[in-house]
Amino acid sequence: MDLSASEITEACGGRLLSGDPERRFHEVAIDSRRVPRDSLFAAIPGARVDGHEFLPRALESGAAGALVMRDVPAPPDTVVIRIDDTTEALQALGSLWRDRLRATVIGVAGSNGKTTTKETLGAVFGQAGRTWATPGNANSQVGAPLALLDTPLDTDFAILELGTSAPGELDRLARMARPHHAVVTAAFAEHLEWLGSVAGVIEAETEILDVLGPEALALVGSAEPALVTAARTRAGLRVESVGSRGDDAWRISEIHTTRTGTDFRLRSPSGGEHPWRLPLLGEPAAWAGAFAAALASELGITPTQIQAGLDRVRPAAHRLVALQHESKPLLVLDDCYNSNPASCIAAVDTAAALADGSTRLVLVVGDMLELGDATHAAHEEVGMAIGQRKSNVDVLIAVGPESKRIAEVAARHGVDAVHATDADEATRLVEEMLSDGRPSTVLAKASRGIGLDRMVDALIPS
Repeated sequence: MDLSASEITEACGGRLLSGDPERRFHEVAIDSRRVPRDSLFAAIPGARVDGHEFLPRALESGAAGALVMRDVPAPPDTVVIRIDDTTEALQALGSLWRDRLRATVIGVAGSNGKTTTKETLGAVFGQAGRTWATPGNANSQVGAPLALLDTPLDTDFAILELGTSAPGELDRLARMARPHHAVVTAAFAEHLEWLGSVAGVIEAETEILDVLGPEALALVGSAEPALVTAARTRAGLRVESVGSRGDDAWRISEIHTTRTGTDFRLRSPSGGEHPWRLPLLGEPAAWAGAFAAALASELGITPTQIQAGLDRVRPAAHRLVALQHESKPLLVLDDCYNSNPASCIAAVDTAAALADGSTRLVLVVGDMLELGDATHAAHEEVGMAIGQRKSNVDVLIAVGPESKRIAEVAARHGVDAVHATDADEATRLVEEMLSDGRPSTVLAKASRGIGLDRMVDALIPS
């Protein structure tokens, strides 16, 4: 960004307490440990820590100004802007910067696959112009405006990942980002503590559609048909479904995964069909590739450019990343960033496809968090799904208190299942099992709070 203190003050509806109103800022920091020189430090009060307490450290580290919600001591030459709410102020700044961008903005929402789809879109559109994509998974009420503020003015395509965990959150981010086009990947059970049900997820994830203009295209995943139905209630909005159903506008078929990537075919609304490949794993990868190929095709990007972009996609950290041990016959699939029933079952299927009966398949599946009243049923669903795939599974290790239910249900269907109380116990069990040197494929799948990344690090030392 490139904004003066006075522009920032006006956009936030704040009050300049000190400092030069013409002082310009090019970055915003929220972590006092990582403060670029001459940046604007935004003090965010949280449940555990209050950013206001770290303002002195931020100034010592090089910040030249601060957004604050209460009066705090600062050197007289420091720009201090008093605002009512730091998060709302950041979103207001994001909206101001959005006004100055000439880029085609693409918003990516959905319960599953947002980050992978965003990365895939970024790689594909990068073949057609200067492209900026949300770094990492900065899709929150704070992260999304920071990602928008980092978008260069000369960007041709801005791919913005927008998340939600409660009603109204996506609406706020979408009104800030004002995308020209949108992708809604899926609407499965997630964040049910706040969204209540899959119907609540659908309502929340489709909030992005209400800000689209009459020329917009919305690509909507059809794995949950009710999501497409809800999207099509928006009058005047062009909605095209993407998925594996016979009536999808963009139909995915013939998905095949190897250790080096995933192939699939995609039929367009005109009836033409094209083969695609990308170096990501599993059916979710094919869906991400399909969203990118479909939107790029609609916006005039050539098949050659699309495939060149797909070739450049790399998996995001802890999202079904294949890690081969340097000296042992061991493949670890690191998918422990997050988990819900749909993504867990998809990961199991991918692991089974890669093991292909030629290596021992060990599933290490941990608790799925933030599912509210659906927690018990969701873990039973995963246990049932693993039980139905028992012929492909050698051992299941369920990790965490809720996952005990996964092990119990799977065991009733004949799966060799054990329960581990935590990630450390699971690591010991897996290491003991692998000590026989037998070729093995290990899947690590859980919500972040379970800590299975520690097991991955132990099995595949960096």
